[in-house]
Amino acid sequence: MYTSGMAVWYELWDVDTGNIVGTYTSESEALDEVRELLAVNGASYADDLSLGRKHDDGGELIAEGYELARRAETAHQERRTA
Repeated sequence: MYTSGMAVWYELWDVDTGNIVGTYTSESEALDEVRELLAVNGASYADDLSLGRKHDDGGELIAEGYELARRAETAHQERRTA
């Protein structure tokens, strides 16, 4: 379980190939990468993506597939209107 003060990073995975796409210091940074990947590869590429938050005690899934694409778009829209 994550507690404040732990080292935290975010990992984006291509679950189809089993390869890590990248590691990020913030969820926002990772979601920006998701948006860029979907713009280049098409919306269906979201089916292959999974985003997790990692920390010293393990980690947890944030979102994958369609939910990850929706989360990335929502975060982008919120920043644009802020």
